[in-house]
Formats: sequence, structure tokens, C-alpha cells
Amino acid sequence: MFSSGIMKKLLPVLTKVGIGLGIGLFVVILTEGWFFEIGFLKNIDLLTVDIRYQRRYDGLDAAAQDRLKNTGDVVIVGISDEDLKAMPRTFPFPRDYYAHIIENLNNAGARVIVFDMTFSSPREGDTLLHSVLQKYNNVVLATEVQTGSSNEFAEVRSLGEETYNNVFYDVDKNIGVVNIHKDRDDVCRSYLPLVTVGNNLTPTLAFAALDRNFNLPPLSRVKITDDYFVLKNREIPKNDPTNFTLNYYGPDHTFRYIPFAQVIDDSTFETKDEQDLGTQLNMFDDATRALVKNKVVVVGSLMAEERDYHNVPIYKEDRGKKNYAMNGVEIHATAIQNVIDGSFVTRLDQGTEVALILILSALAFYGILAFKQIRLKHAWMLEVAGAVLVLLFIVGIFELSVALFSSSSILINIVTPSLAVAFSYIGTAAYQYLAERQQKAMIKNVFSHYLNPAVVNLLVKDPDKAKLGGDRRELTIFFSDIASFTTISEHFQNHPEGLVELLNEYLDEMTSLVLKYDGTLDKYEGDALMAFWGAPIPQKDHALRTCYAALDMQKRLAELRPKWKKEGKPELAARCGVNTGIVIVGNMGGKDRFDYTVIGDSVNLASRLEGANKQYGSKIMISDMTYQQVKGKVMVRELDLIQVKGKTEPVKVFELLGKSDMPMTDAQKQSLELYHEGIKLYRERKWEEAIAYMGQAHTLDPTCFVAQIYSERAGLYKLTPPPAEWNGVFVMTTK
Repeated sequence: MFSSGIMKKLLPVLTKVGIGLGIGLFVVILTEGWFFEIGFLKNIDLLTVDIRYQRRYDGLDAAAQDRLKNTGDVVIVGISDEDLKAMPRTFPFPRDYYAHIIENLNNAGARVIVFDMTFSSPREGDTLLHSVLQKYNNVVLATEVQTGSSNEFAEVRSLGEETYNNVFYDVDKNIGVVNIHKDRDDVCRSYLPLVTVGNNLTPTLAFAALDRNFNLPPLSRVKITDDYFVLKNREIPKNDPTNFTLNYYGPDHTFRYIPFAQVIDDSTFETKDEQDLGTQLNMFDDATRALVKNKVVVVGSLMAEERDYHNVPIYKEDRGKKNYAMNGVEIHATAIQNVIDGSFVTRLDQGTEVALILILSALAFYGILAFKQIRLKHAWMLEVAGAVLVLLFIVGIFELSVALFSSSSILINIVTPSLAVAFSYIGTAAYQYLAERQQKAMIKNVFSHYLNPAVVNLLVKDPDKAKLGGDRRELTIFFSDIASFTTISEHFQNHPEGLVELLNEYLDEMTSLVLKYDGTLDKYEGDALMAFWGAPIPQKDHALRTCYAALDMQKRLAELRPKWKKEGKPELAARCGVNTGIVIVGNMGGKDRFDYTVIGDSVNLASRLEGANKQYGSKIMISDMTYQQVKGKVMVRELDLIQVKGKTEPVKVFELLGKSDMPMTDAQKQSLELYHEGIKLYRERKWEEAIAYMGQAHTLDPTCFVAQIYSERAGLYKLTPPPAEWNGVFVMTTK
């Protein structure tokens, strides 16, 4: 009896803790990339990393921000447009210039001299540079490679492995690969110590320079352990198996830069200014020599036309705009300085992070549920207070991560714990809802299998609604169909039960989203689904609800496809058509058997739009009537003016892309602008310009399939122009 009583009390607690742990596990699977990676969440995570870099830098005083210019181990000699004006010869310079630079820097006591430029072919001045390289062994040269992705260390596809495509390799084997590693969003946050060239692991430019700095032989490799790259007793924490996270000191020009002309201009070299003035300036004076003494000096181009600049996590204000660009030479300098300083970014190991997330989820779910059980006169105040507490907790996680990074260069994941808390809050709402619904009447459950629950509730309250007949009302109609369903059916030719199982799962998922947005499920026709919004319960925002449901369906299908692929099933895709208009809605049929449904031209048009997606490569097509009601709340791409089969009046149609606040890259935004401008040009019969705009739109956003269609149409019209009365309408000849 005693043990039974204890278990009875413990079971609800254990259930809640178990649900919390389940939520935590779900969030971990969602965010850790074990089975799949959600690009949107990954991009948010990278953004939070960038914010921490910026917040740390902004928190430094002016002296700390300029520290490297005074005490850093690395100095940059930059070749800028101003240096080009100062040189007697044009760029690319004869290589005796670089020989002169090496002599001057060595005479000044430079520790290592690194060239962030490739010498891949013979040029004037090679003999003198060859001689100088034989004289000094502290010079590091660069090679640039074309990389693939078949090897975790970025295997080189094409390179003269015997010489590294460097004409001076025979005399100077201090060589480093100059390629910059970037994340998915084209931002450089990490650095590769090694690149595979042929069968050899070759150091990158910074690590070739570090080999010289620590007096290691040319082409020395870092040691690789499970968690670190090891160089000269320095343990560099891995970001992933191939790279480590750069610990940026600041934005571009955080290091000391010295002009190329200033370093080359000693008493034996005459600049253009000296020739014009007829006097010696000799800018490579004692003060300049002191700046490079005992330093690692990296020589590289700063010229815009060289395109050696890359986005980094930290920006600087440039004429009122945020400039994230950094010269490639400074990225290499950052990697060198990080290793010399022993200043590295570290992360929690994955096992510890997962354990903390599971514990946090369990505590958050149990705690929020307990908080919601407090009884207040106005229950909504409790919900608001709970949401505020969750928001404050997420802000606290963020501020803690900023403090840890600023003080100790420790990166902790922000997205995963924040999602864990948010999903725990959502989970408590679902838990409460399910608990309250357990006592639902059996008869109501039975009827809900056949009718929409909203219709059931309406009929329960007002039996007269069951009479035959209908009302004229403005509604939004939705049709969806599985793409290539005939081909998919053939996949199950010997196993039809599997097709039924898959179709049931698909229809169940889609139906749940119809009901989520309070839609009325009209019918299933094979793999097709029909629904409508605005009846029997009036909804002012029926068009918006339909659009959101269609977007969620596409999102849910994207989530299900990896699961189906894993199960060896076809990865279903669906096309949706949405139209808003006046229809007849009501119970239609015989006195003993009838359906609550809609009829009318607006219904037929919605069905035609679903089929028209195939023509444009779109997923969700909405009519202009629908768009006018959701304008400003969704993101769309205008598709065409079409005349569907069986109709005489054209209809403007749009592709529904997402909600108005959907995340878009700069390339996607620019693509959308170019595309819409291209449509204008197309309708103005400016075929060449339309083709150019559409081509750029598709290049920036390969998912803009319709841009290719317009390019092809414009190309055909360019050869055979349409008649004078042509109004841009495309006539559909099929359903």
C-alpha cells in the first residue's frame, strides 16, 4: 500500500520530468545536426556569435582597441593604390621590388617575412629575388589552390605538387596555402591549419609563418588530437575536425599597417615623388625600422581590384554604414597572432552541452507548469507573466554568453538553450490543453471523424443548421495535390498497403494544419485535399489564415522528407492553389446524406491555380483577390497574368514565399527586386533588358525558377515578336 501510494504521487512528477527531457532531446536533435541541419537555426547561431565578437570589441577602451598597433607581434606591409602612385613602375611590380623589401626588413631585424601573394609564373626581377631568397631563410611564400570537398582537410584538385605552383619553390620551401575558409553565410570565422595537397598535408600561410617563427622546418605540420591542433606546445582548440575559431581582436585595420612605399624607400631606392622633387625622402627611417624589428611582417595587397577582402564577424563604421570587410592579409595576421598569444576561442564539448540542455528542459518544463498552476482571477495574466519570464530567461542566457566570451573567449550555444526554454513553455500549453480535453464527450469524438470539429460544435448548438441549402459568402478556397503522384504510386506497385500508409500520414499532417488555422476540411480526392476558410464560423482574416496554413504545410513537408527518406519512402512534395471570392457554402446532398461544402467559379479557379504551379515551378500560387487581403503580411513573387482553361478573363497570380518577416539573404532580396523589374521590362517588350534582369535574379536566387521561364519567353519573343494587341497574358491550355 505504501509503495503504491508513493508511486501514485511520483508518477505525475516523473511524467512531467520525462516530457521535459523529451522536449530537450527533441531540441538537441533539431539543433545539433546529428541527422539533418536546419539552415535557419544555424544562421541564427552564427549571428549570435558575431554579436558576441562585436559586443566584446565595443566594450574595450580606445587603448585596448589599439593594443596590437603598439605591442602586437605581427605588422602588415600593405600595397595600396597610393603605393602604386609612388612607385616608378606599374603594378604588378618587377620582383626586384620584393627583393629590396626583404633586404630592408631583414636589415631592420624582422623576425619572419610573409608574402600574401603568389609567384606562379616568371617575371622581371626573378633573378635578384631568387638570390635574396637564397640569402635568407625567414621568408614565407604563398600558393593559392582550387579546393574540393571530398576530404575533411579540403583536398586540392589541381596544383603542381612538386613546386606548389611557385617559381621560387626550388630555393624557398617555406610555403603556405593562402585560401580563406568561410562559413555557410560567407563569413570568415575560422581558419584551416592544414590543406591536403596530393598525399601531403600542407600548412596554410599563417602556419607556414608560425613554423618560421618557432624555427621549425619548412612544411611542418601541426599535430592533430581529438580536441586540439598542437604547435610548439600550444594547444589550439578545434572548432570542427578541420579548423579552429579565429579570436578576432577587432575589425579591419586593428593591426599596424605600414605602406609598401615607406618600407622600400631607403637611400638606394628612388620613388616617383623623389624623382619629381629631385631630392631623397628616404621614408624607411629609424622609426619605421623600429616598427618591424623582431616582428612577423606580412606583405600583401590592399587594392580593391585584387578582391582579397572577406566578411568577418566584427564591423567598423564607414560613412554611416557597417563595414564587415577585412583584408585577407589581416585574417592571416590574426591567425598568427592568436597562436603566438595563445589566445584561442574555446567551446563546451558536445556531451556536456547536451547534458545541460536536457537538465534545463526538464527544469523549465516542470517549473513553468508549476507556475501556470497558480490560480489568478484573470488567467490571461498568468500566461503573459509566464511568457515574460521565459523571455527574460532567454535574455539572461544571451547576456551570460556575452559575458563569458568577453572575459574568457568561451563560446556557448545560445540557440539550443533558448529553444529548449521556449519549447518547454509551448509544451506546457500543449500539456494543459491535452489534460483539459481528456473528458471530451464520446459522441463528439465519433462525429469529429466525419465532420470538421467547428461544424460539429455549430450543429450541436443549432440543429437547424443541418438543413439543406447554402449561403452566398466570401471565402478563401484551398486545393493541394501531391506532385508526381502517379510515379509515386508505381513505387508501391507490389506493396499498395505502403502507399495507403504513406498517404494517410501525409493527409493527417496536412489536415492537422488546416485545423490549426481553424479551416474547414471539405474533402479528400485521392491524394488531393480541399479546404476553405471563413465558414461555418465567420473569419475576417480567412485569406491570411489560408496563406499561413499553406506555408506551414510546405514547412512541415520539408521536415517530413528527411524522415521519409530515412524510411526508404518517396519524399512527397505538394502544390497548393489559393483563391478568395464569392461562393455558395452550406449542406448539400440528399436528406439522409449530405456534405458541408462550397461550389462556384471561385472554387474552380482555386483548383486551376493548384495545377498551374507545375507551369511555373512554384509551390503555392495565390490569386490577386487573395493577395489584396494579405498584402503587407506575406512575402510574394508576382508570377504572371494568366487565363486559365475555361475562363475568358485573365487573373494576376503570385507565388507565396513566406510571412512578411521571413528571413531573406541580401542576395534573395536583390533577386526579388531584379525579378519584379524584369517583369515590367518584359511587359514593355524590352526583351534584352528583361532577359538580363531575369538572368541576374535566377543567379542570385536559384529557387526563382520562374525567372528562367521569362528568360525563355523573352528570347522567343525577341525572335518572333507578339502582335501589337498583346497584353502579356499567358493562356493556360491545360487544367
